[in-house]
Amino acid sequence: MLVALVLAAVGCGHTPPTFEVVGARLAERTDDGVVLEFDLDATNTNQDELPLEVASYSLSIDGTRVFTGRRSPEATLRRFGTQRITLPAAIPLEAPADADALTTGLHRYRLEGSITYLAPGVLADVLFDARVYRPSTRFSDQGQIDFDAPPSDPEVTTTDE
Repeated sequence: MLVALVLAAVGCGHTPPTFEVVGARLAERTDDGVVLEFDLDATNTNQDELPLEVASYSLSIDGTRVFTGRRSPEATLRRFGTQRITLPAAIPLEAPADADALTTGLHRYRLEGSITYLAPGVLADVLFDARVYRPSTRFSDQGQIDFDAPPSDPEVTTTDE
């Protein structure tokens, strides 16, 4: 019960950040694979900055999971603000059939993940370092991406869930 009270006290006083996928694009294409980039608008409505720690996410193309990763968003969300972060997804092409399937035409994608952040306050910092309290916020998006578009062309449609 004491742990629950401490976690409730740490969680009070701040609102979790929100993440909205606002763009997806083909960033690079080689004979070995493709790299997609997903732009997220991260919004912090708190009076304190929120350092982002770890983004864990996965990408499916046409219903098949093709990427799972973890990386640092390398950002601290400023107070009462929105900023853009970019998450890459590298998709290796392991066989000639993969190259044909993933380098041409429109494909449906689904991006899902969560971003862990550091809540404000000294107690929250201590509990985060002790791995007792690590708040996170989920995000997801789906849409279509055109693999015939030139790399870095932002002409990609996304749909909200």
